[in-house]
Amino acid sequence: MKAAAGLLLMLAATLVQVTWASQLEVAGAFPNLVLIAVIGLTWTQGVRAGLLWACAGGLLLDLNAPGPLGPHALALLVGAYVTGFWARNLDRESPLHPAGAAAAGTVLYSLVLIGADAALGLPIPPFRTALQLVLAASVYNAALTPLALVALRGATSGLRWEPSAT
Repeated sequence: MKAAAGLLLMLAATLVQVTWASQLEVAGAFPNLVLIAVIGLTWTQGVRAGLLWACAGGLLLDLNAPGPLGPHALALLVGAYVTGFWARNLDRESPLHPAGAAAAGTVLYSLVLIGADAALGLPIPPFRTALQLVLAASVYNAALTPLALVALRGATSGLRWEPSAT
């Protein structure tokens, strides 16, 4: 049941991200729904669940992106790891902490993707453009994360991947 629910969430987030999310563009950036879902799952279900779904969501994104499998999965794993560290050491009930984790996760996610693209010889944007897009995406994802957490807490209230998540 837990695996089916998580896979359905990742699949839905991926499909919405690659089809409709670009229509929600603000300042050149659009929300990274898979990253928001991974951060939300890490925050509510624990770091193990977050890392698991980061890998699954990243592979789903990699299947829709040019280039090899792996860069999105690696970038989401970094975001889930940082969120897990943050959630473990700070107040889980404050809406500001998940938003901060989303902003930090977005920056790290973007840096990993830019680094992977550069290492693979794929095109990367100029520094100023990348900086503007990363900052805009960080603010956008941070603003959406508290709303996503409310939905995730309701949807996953009976599911616990890891006993120490509460």
